[in-house]
Amino acid sequence: LIYFQTRSYAKALDVYQETLRIRRDAYGEDNLEVAASLNSIGLVLFKMELHEMALQSFFHSLEIRRKNLGHIHRDVAVILYNIATVYLETGDEDDALQYYEETLRVEKASLGLSHRDVLLTIQHIGQVHQQRGEIDKALSYFHESIRIQQELPNRDNCHLAQTWNQIGNLYLQRGDAANMMTAYTETLRMLHAIGKSERDLNICGFNFYGMSKMHPECAACA
Repeated sequence: LIYFQTRSYAKALDVYQETLRIRRDAYGEDNLEVAASLNSIGLVLFKMELHEMALQSFFHSLEIRRKNLGHIHRDVAVILYNIATVYLETGDEDDALQYYEETLRVEKASLGLSHRDVLLTIQHIGQVHQQRGEIDKALSYFHESIRIQQELPNRDNCHLAQTWNQIGNLYLQRGDAANMMTAYTETLRMLHAIGKSERDLNICGFNFYGMSKMHPECAACA
């Protein structure tokens, strides 16, 4: 984990591969500890931009987790999410969308409709549609993410402001001035509520704030 966090990826890979060998010898091939090691190896390979090898590791981890946990489980969704992210990083938007949508299906079934994992996946699906120029679909997902954020306990007003800002930018791309101004006004209201100013409004036709790479859960997995 220290090697991973300090970006010493080659050393991290050696450690995780040795851990994988030990766990296979101790528990057998189809054990969840083996799946966890395969996930960690996939993360390192992704960071090293060895995308095909990362996918192989993630798919192997997915197979083991499904054998042990079934198809509807949060830990299965985490791997599906990571697979989608590799495809997105390599520009394969069709496969990325397929796996993000499968992630969302599993998350909703295992976690319910209003969960932070569901929110994260919905926003990434919206991002993929935006990259494909499918603005109406992107707007639908980002509006859904607003609904979820408003229902979450201890909601993050900064994240809400960022999402409203993104919705405004999507309306800007679509040329819808009225809805764009409504979204930007809501953004400013949220920004003021958390002590920020108009300077923090990001008017841009494309970018989204800090879209993460791998699933946040993987910080612990690694």
